Amino acid sequence: MKVLVEEVTCKSALTGSGGSYRLNPYVGCEHRCVYCYATYIARWRGKSGPWGSWVQAKTNVAERLARELTRRKGIHVFLSTVCDVYQPVERKYELTRQCLSVLCEAAQKDAALDILLLTKSDLVRRDADLLAAFPTGTLRVAFSMTTSQDAVAALFEPASAPPSRRLAAARALKEAGVRVGMHINPILPYVTERDLPALIGSAEEYGLDSVGFDTLHYLNAHVGGKVRRVYEQLGEEARTRLEQARDDPAYERELRRLVKQLTTGRGFAVEAYF
Repeated sequence: MKVLVEEVTCKSALTGSGGSYRLNPYVGCEHRCVYCYATYIARWRGKSGPWGSWVQAKTNVAERLARELTRRKGIHVFLSTVCDVYQPVERKYELTRQCLSVLCEAAQKDAALDILLLTKSDLVRRDADLLAAFPTGTLRVAFSMTTSQDAVAALFEPASAPPSRRLAAARALKEAGVRVGMHINPILPYVTERDLPALIGSAEEYGLDSVGFDTLHYLNAHVGGKVRRVYEQLGEEARTRLEQARDDPAYERELRRLVKQLTTGRGFAVEAYF
């Protein structure tokens, strides 16, 4: 799919309040994950093309960020909510690297600054030197995973780096001295559930610092049809499990028990968001 890239300027870099902020150097995402909840942004931005066919690059975002960090101290900054900050367009614009440079400088003066960077891309390896320069405890990189199987991931995340490359990047960053986590997010019914032991095993094998978990949202809203079409390719058992996860109030309770069972006694911190 051809991607239209539009250069824009932003009035502010950080969005949020109460000490918790989001930072998106881009709007729109080339990865085209079928379960993505951020597709509503297309309507908000007045975009008519399909999600993944356009990206807006905020060319002045690092400059704005530098100004805003002079007024905000001890905040939490989360990179990647309406884009992947390491989607392919980052190779050209390097807006994420520019923002990280600003954040790294700010962290030298503000030990309470807390930064989480979430990505599905192994392009993050390019910035290993910069990520390792952050003061200890101020930055964590997390790789979003739904399966350890490259072929399955290609159905749900057609333009993202395969899981094998994400895991290789995670290992490389750990070896560079960066705090690294895995976000198993979303847990796709049937698909991720069956793969949880392998994903958790990889996190432990690679010495990751944390593993987070969250469930699939918006089954009946704007991502529902796209998700169901992929599940239809996986067979009746998978499709039935998808519907059960939507309708059964005990689903999340059972899933929490499974996560606890699989993670107890492991060498990483566990974060459940459901």
